[in-house]
Amino acid sequence: MSENRRRSARQRKVNPKYANDGWDKGTLRLLRESSESSGSSPDENAEAAELDVGVEVRTIKTSGGGDASSVDGDDVSMASDAVSKSSDVETPDEDDEEHGTLASDEDAPAGNAPRRRNPRLPRSAASTTAHSRGLPSGHQRSGKSSIYHLTFGPDVEDLHDVLQARDTWLNGRDITLPSRATLSAAHASQTPDGAAEKASKFAHSQSDPIMENQIFTKIEDNELYARYLLHDKPSHSVVLGPLGRQQQFPLEYCSPLDFGQALPKAFGLEQGQTSPSQERYHEGWLLNVGEKVQCLAWAPGDDGVQYLAIVARCTSAQRQLALGEEDIRPAFHPSPPYQSAIQIWAFETQPTGVKGILTLSMQTKPRPAIVIGTDWGNIRHIKWRPPPKYSNNHETSNLIGHLGVLSTDGSVRILAIPVSSSTSPLTLKAEHAGLTIPPPPDTLFTTLTFASPTDLILGATDGSVHLFDLSNPSTTPYLTHNQHNTYILSLCAATPSSLPFLASTSATGELTLTDLRSPEQDTVSVPRACFPAKDLVFAPFTRTFITTLDRAGNTHTETSSATFIVAHHLRHFTTTHRVAKLPEHTGAATALAGSPGGLHPFILVGNAKGQVFATNYLRKIMPHRRNDPRSKIGAIAWMQKICEYDWRPLTPPATADGSSGVEIDLYHGRDTRKGVSRFHEGFKPEKVDLGITANPKKKTPKKDLGAAEPIFEEENAVTALEWNPNHSCAGFAAMGWGSGIVRVQDLAHDM
Repeated sequence: MSENRRRSARQRKVNPKYANDGWDKGTLRLLRESSESSGSSPDENAEAAELDVGVEVRTIKTSGGGDASSVDGDDVSMASDAVSKSSDVETPDEDDEEHGTLASDEDAPAGNAPRRRNPRLPRSAASTTAHSRGLPSGHQRSGKSSIYHLTFGPDVEDLHDVLQARDTWLNGRDITLPSRATLSAAHASQTPDGAAEKASKFAHSQSDPIMENQIFTKIEDNELYARYLLHDKPSHSVVLGPLGRQQQFPLEYCSPLDFGQALPKAFGLEQGQTSPSQERYHEGWLLNVGEKVQCLAWAPGDDGVQYLAIVARCTSAQRQLALGEEDIRPAFHPSPPYQSAIQIWAFETQPTGVKGILTLSMQTKPRPAIVIGTDWGNIRHIKWRPPPKYSNNHETSNLIGHLGVLSTDGSVRILAIPVSSSTSPLTLKAEHAGLTIPPPPDTLFTTLTFASPTDLILGATDGSVHLFDLSNPSTTPYLTHNQHNTYILSLCAATPSSLPFLASTSATGELTLTDLRSPEQDTVSVPRACFPAKDLVFAPFTRTFITTLDRAGNTHTETSSATFIVAHHLRHFTTTHRVAKLPEHTGAATALAGSPGGLHPFILVGNAKGQVFATNYLRKIMPHRRNDPRSKIGAIAWMQKICEYDWRPLTPPATADGSSGVEIDLYHGRDTRKGVSRFHEGFKPEKVDLGITANPKKKTPKKDLGAAEPIFEEENAVTALEWNPNHSCAGFAAMGWGSGIVRVQDLAHDM
């Protein structure tokens, strides 16, 4: 019967409880001397030189250079005892493992050959090259200086914008909203001499092809309201003022309302005084567009007049006027030519006490400068073409700018919007766009963005991305790439920087980053188990993409039911960094906005409850000496509620059976109902805890995980947010709700 042998290279340790039980020291010494004098068998010598995996065997060398097999057993036993007195199995050193020799079949004893295994193959030179889609964050084990290099890059060019933003925007006065002093200091030296004149000439020369191709015709007001606007001109009632002293104000259709008159300061006022020149806590304008606000877009230009493009959803009556029937899958098929309108509102500005910074003029009411009627379906997305750097083309040309329009017929069109100096609205019908880009066969365009003044990027329902060159307007893309496998919801290019990166989200919730220089190879995806977010913002200060993460994507749903604002760095794109958190039980985030030109690091976010919040994302992204104990990076997060909006419907007339008698379109939804709105404002900044609170030691009643979340009226949700992209008016913000109310306010302060 063969002796059982131990084949492991691990050192064998004898348990003294059983090995020495019942034996005194003298007896153990005699047994050890008897075992050493008896020698070792050939089988034991072979076992002592073999690893347990049987792949690499190190030949044991003696002091004289001979093999272990050529010496007697006493030397082998002593060599084994030199490694461990309690082990008779030779253990090879880890440092010598790579330099050992391979044992052949001839070296093994004849009667007891070990199991043969394939030798380890040498690694090729190509396999040693590591490929990585980003770098580990290292925030948990790195110092502040190491975090800068790991997150933003080791070169001076990588850290220049980051360090400049840290020194500029991490002041105490800029925790949630920009101050005019910081805006002026940040942009005072960014315009070199002669750059504005050269850029304006370039913008004017690039506008000629689109202007020559488009056809606008004048339409009368009767036709405008009958086909493209709301013919019944619904009015709206708004409740404004401080808590306990609120008043109701009428807001007519397509008319402005100065909401600052309801918020005067208590000192130095006479009874009933409502002059715009009086001191107020807040001031701005409210607009009533009658239907759900689809899109908001500020036109680029630093002159005294600021233009805001507004698009409202088309009504059921407008859809009935169009010829043709809608497909049963309308999201993936072109719609009939519904009538829609693009409203361009003009806001006058006035200088402030800070050099180079303007504010809204409350003496001159905003006016609808241009109204453009279209027959292209429901307009989903609009975006102004960015001008060349330092351009100021409102004063040097007859154009407001070029506006990209995406509608439900699946096509994208570029319009050259003219400047109107008349006090009455210029009403036009777009018979033919300056540039019309039809979608590829069996698909529709779903979103658009501009990577530069000459590069247009479009996303489609089949997950493909198409790039077009506007310097030579053409309907043929110069690059097409299959970014996703399904419907693309949003695209965001790394602008205004020169980085060739594109981020996108699909209907599956997947977030993808692509290098446009080699899109097939350089692509990284982040699957997220959450509802897809339609808004994606690029922050050039830290080369970060910012989006929202709802409760469905939160891994701690039992402790938090809130929505987070998260950031994805270019170098750590697969890692999620929390920037801020919305209050719990306020619904999902429905709108998100960042500064389009990278003028400041402040983020606006709106939710289904109608609240609008602002935060400085740099406070959680930048390393800080006073760290939050629940976070290894960044200072304490602050958020400030800009306003809270409430909407209540008026009582609808009931039918005989008790129902409202209104049929609801499952795809388009019902038209905006008549109701009353109310604004609350005057909120202070508050600290936001982004960590997950540890469970206390004491047992607490378990939360009801099956409890329903609160729901809100569709008209109550924030549907659009937009910062002004111009240096002098960087604090202007536009906010839109599902009820058709638009709020325009200068959020910059003089602290």
